[in-house]
Amino acid sequence: MAVGAAVVFFFVGWYLRILGRKELKEDLRKEVPAASPVSPALGSSNPEMRRLQLQAYERLIILCERLALPSLLGRFPVAEMSAAELKASLVQTIKTEFEYNVSQQLYVSPAAWDGIKNLKEQQIFILNQLGAMLPPGAGGSVFAKHVAELLMHDENATLQPIIAALLTKEARQLMQ
Repeated sequence: MAVGAAVVFFFVGWYLRILGRKELKEDLRKEVPAASPVSPALGSSNPEMRRLQLQAYERLIILCERLALPSLLGRFPVAEMSAAELKASLVQTIKTEFEYNVSQQLYVSPAAWDGIKNLKEQQIFILNQLGAMLPPGAGGSVFAKHVAELLMHDENATLQPIIAALLTKEARQLMQ
């Protein structure tokens, strides 16, 4: 039963990963034309606005790193928590981190903000799926091990590196 759920989870994650990449590539083509710095709204010549935009990209790059599953797991005493407690804490942390940075959407491209939203949703989805595969009463260490195995076996399991690259690219375009 657990193997079947793992296979289903893998294929759902793989499909979402491919779908997310296609959508991001399409969004990038729409939002970052070759002749435009980032997008018409973001290519401000106002130095103060450009500074705010760069700070927003900086904060979102940090957020992207903080939402990485290994980074999230490193903040909790996994051995002292049940899997359910750990999953709930991780999901709450993702939501809190996202809400703390929600105002940054004013300064970044729609593609960048959509990427951040997709990353948040994907990380929560992964945690919920892995949590559902564990037996009741499983320990936090078991849950953390399943997360690590997923990331180790599939380097494309999460959108985090793609979103980080998108944010970095757009920030660099602003600095030109």
